[in-house]
Amino acid sequence: MNIANIITLTTDFGLIDPYVGQMKGVILGRNMEVRIIDLHHFIPAHDIFIGAMTIATSYKYFPPGTVHLVIVDPGVGNQRNIIAATDGQHLFVAPDNGLLTMIDRENGLKTVYRVENISLFPSEISKTFHGRDIMAPVAASLADGMALDEVGPKIDFTDCVQLEIPKPMVSKNRVTGEIIYIDGFGNMRTNIAFNYLSKTQPETFRGIEVGNHVVNMIATTYAEQKPGMLVGLVDSTGYIEIAVNKGSAAELTGCDLGDMVSLFFTES
Repeated sequence: MNIANIITLTTDFGLIDPYVGQMKGVILGRNMEVRIIDLHHFIPAHDIFIGAMTIATSYKYFPPGTVHLVIVDPGVGNQRNIIAATDGQHLFVAPDNGLLTMIDRENGLKTVYRVENISLFPSEISKTFHGRDIMAPVAASLADGMALDEVGPKIDFTDCVQLEIPKPMVSKNRVTGEIIYIDGFGNMRTNIAFNYLSKTQPETFRGIEVGNHVVNMIATTYAEQKPGMLVGLVDSTGYIEIAVNKGSAAELTGCDLGDMVSLFFTES
C-alpha cells in the first residue's frame, strides 16, 4: 500500500476547547511532513453511530494510503481496546466501540490489529484523553510509513464491538426506515438506500410519508421543487433524503433522529 502521509480527523470534540489542536501538535511532533485534514469535529457528543456513518461515507474521497483517525470515545479510560485496521486501501485508527462497523459491512476490513505497542506512546498517558496520547501518535507513525502490524497483535474484526445498524422494513407496497442523520441545512438522511427504490419498479412510486407530511416526488436536484417545499431525492451518499428547497426539512416537519419515514407504492 502506498502511503499518502495524510491524516483525517473525525471527532466529537468541537472547536471551542484546545483538544483538536493538542492532537495536531502530537501528530506534528511525530511527523512534521504530514497533511492533516479536519473532516468533522462536530459529531454529536458520544454519538458513535453518527461518527461511524460520517467516516463510512467520507473516507473513499481521499487518496489510497490515507490514515483516518476517528475518535468518538465515551468509554475512554475503561477496558475498551483501541484498534488499527485497513480495507486494503486506507488505514483507520479508532476506539473499539463500533466506529468501523459500517466500513467493514460495506467494503470489508482486510486486517485489524489491537493497539498495544507502548513504544509508540508517551511516558505519561492521560486516562481521559487517549485520542491525544495513544491514537494520535499511532496515526502519525502510520502516515509516516510504519507497518500496520507494528501497532500490536492481529485480531479478528468479528471479535470487535459491532454497532447495531437499523435496517429498513420491506413489505409488499412499502419500505419503512428512519431518519439517521440531519445535516446543518436541515436535510434529513434516511437509512433507505436507493437500491430499495430500484427493486420496486420506480414507476409504481407514489410518495414518501414523513411525520404528518407526504412528499410526492423524488427529484434529482433540490431546485426541481419550489422554494420552501419538501422534496425527496437521493443524496450524495446514495440514501433517500428529505429536504426543503432553500429551507430546513427538519424544521418544517418537526422530525428528529429516529423518526419513521416510509416510501409507498401502487398496490400490485
